[in-house]
Formats: sequence, structure tokens, C-alpha cells
Amino acid sequence: MSAPKTLVIVAHPDLAGTSRVNRRWAEELAKHPDEFEVRDLYALYPEGSLDEDGISVERAALAAHDLIIFQFPVYWYSAPALLRTWTDEVYGFGWAYGGEKAAPGEPGRALANKRFAVAMCAGDIEANYCATGTVGFTPSEVIIPFRATANYVGATCEAEPFCLFGTEGDLSDDQLEASAVAYVEWLRKLVRA
Repeated sequence: MSAPKTLVIVAHPDLAGTSRVNRRWAEELAKHPDEFEVRDLYALYPEGSLDEDGISVERAALAAHDLIIFQFPVYWYSAPALLRTWTDEVYGFGWAYGGEKAAPGEPGRALANKRFAVAMCAGDIEANYCATGTVGFTPSEVIIPFRATANYVGATCEAEPFCLFGTEGDLSDDQLEASAVAYVEWLRKLVRA
């Protein structure tokens, strides 16, 4: 059996407990281990930081995949804190960046030519994620830091994230199930692209 094509980095502080959406999405992905490798950062690093072994493991996972998905709930128009810590520690100088002359795969360019994408859920309603809404920005604009980071390390990032809105409201079980199915289909389209 070959390695899964897609690496999904899940960042939810309580995936097994309070999470409803991210837990359901991760459960759906787990049904397809031949397609998706899922890494639950908060389960792997409950102290909130990575040691050298953890950094090596994460780098190996990134190196083994061409498509990397960052899945998380939107927290104040950003990702949960551990995903930022993970990025700071894993994307080290001399590995993810370190010189414009380095070729893809050489030290300092390990993420060059990788493809990134974001899957996020937001408590707020979709109508507020626009220039005239209370958020004032589209989902594509909210993930600009992910897109800029991808550019910096020589990767690409899908401009449009997969989104589920209104998760703090009256999200029905049917809507949640439909989102899990749609998420897998979205991922499969990215693989084929």
C-alpha cells in the first residue's frame, strides 16, 4: 500500500471533547487511510511545544506529502495557538527557508513545490465574511497569512479555503454530515488538480 496522498494537520485544542465539526471531519478522513494521513497536533503535543524529535517527525511527514491541509476552527480570525507554534518550530531556517539559491529539496527549500490548503470552520455566519459584513473580510482574505507563508517557503496555497460557517448556531446533524462528505470531495478534487 502506498502512502496517503494528503497530509491533514488538525489543530483543535479539544478534538475528542468539545469539538463537533473538526472531530466529525477527522472521523470522516479516518475512513480513508489510503488517501489521508491525519495528525492531531493537540493530541501529539499536549504541552504546547515540540522537542527536536517532534520537529523531526513533523518534517518527515511534510516531506512525504505533496498536498498539506491545515484544518482548524477560526479563533479570532486566525488559527489555534499550537498551529502557530508548530509553524514556528517546524519551518526552521535551513529547512523550510534559507536562501533563494537553494533548489527544491535542498536545505532551506524542503517545502518548495508543495501545495497547501486550509479547511476551517467558523462560529459566525457566512454573510458576515465579506467586505460589508461584520468580519469585513472574505475567507480567502482571512487565510492570507497561510498564503503568504506558502509563498515565502516556495509552496503554493489554495486561495479559497473549505469553510463551514455558523457552527456556534443551530448547525444540524444533517448539515454537519453534509459538510463531512463535502470536505472529503473537496480534498479529492485538490488531489486531482
